[in-house]
Amino acid sequence: MSQIPVKIITFGAATQDVFLMGKSLHGRRDVRTRDYVEQFPLGAKIDVDQIVFDTGGGATNAAVTFARQGFEAAFVGKIGHDPAGTEVIRTLTKEGVGLERLVKDPKKNTGYSVIMVAANGERTILSHRGASHELKAKDIAIRTLAADWFYISSLAGNMDLLAKLLRHANNHGIQVAIDPGNGELAQMKKLRALLPLITVLKCNAQELGQIFGGTNLSETVSKAHGVCPYVVGTNGPLGSYAAVAGKLYQAGMYAKVRAVDRTGAGDAFGSGLVAALAKGLSIEDALSLGSANATSVVAQVGAKAGILKTPRVKRMKVKVTKL
Repeated sequence: MSQIPVKIITFGAATQDVFLMGKSLHGRRDVRTRDYVEQFPLGAKIDVDQIVFDTGGGATNAAVTFARQGFEAAFVGKIGHDPAGTEVIRTLTKEGVGLERLVKDPKKNTGYSVIMVAANGERTILSHRGASHELKAKDIAIRTLAADWFYISSLAGNMDLLAKLLRHANNHGIQVAIDPGNGELAQMKKLRALLPLITVLKCNAQELGQIFGGTNLSETVSKAHGVCPYVVGTNGPLGSYAAVAGKLYQAGMYAKVRAVDRTGAGDAFGSGLVAALAKGLSIEDALSLGSANATSVVAQVGAKAGILKTPRVKRMKVKVTKL
């Protein structure tokens, strides 16, 4: 008897991404902040050595992970009637992602990003949010949505849409993972009130610190324990922490690779983690698949090229302590 496939619907942004690379892009550390910076004189013409076209947006990146992991994946978001939107459709269709709920805006352009990538893999993104910021609850007939999981990335601060998706999910036995964006984090009181309705909260260290405080990621994740079944915080190449069922899990970097482009690493980690959980695997396996997916993505240019097709990966060494 064939097994019914798990269905995961992703919600959020879809963009056309253009990556620019070359010797002229060489970030330097600011002597005061120690951050990497780049400066361009106004009026200058600056040569680049390589250009790569891709599609992005956290929800489309996650949808590709789920499709490649063997799930029935679908994407819900908004694009425009333009070449960028056509490319989003082409890419997701090629990957086997369902687009039945895709919304087209007759007045807005599809989201568009120009990504300047330095030699160390760090990047600066010039982003036009476009139609992706205009997705509304009325666009997607929430009452008719059926799935096993929702994966919700940034909704441009549309807390009404987020709340309605979460309530629908809770009323219909749908598990939910969220990776909130700046728009949601800017409305902290509303976001905190909705956290008990989710299964997985995944944020980077800075974002999680905004919600729960703490002097480091370990402390922050520990403080967040219990707000939902899985609280996961990431800190780039420094690894990740997860608070689950009274225990704190610490995982390092999956493998040492040269970071070519860090775009999409967070999306790859979050969707890889949820893919493992949706398969019924342990949190150790979930941290491993998330980290492996992110490691593969940063080794290539673009947010989708490196997304894994391997269903399972070797489990990392994960440190476990009681909370």
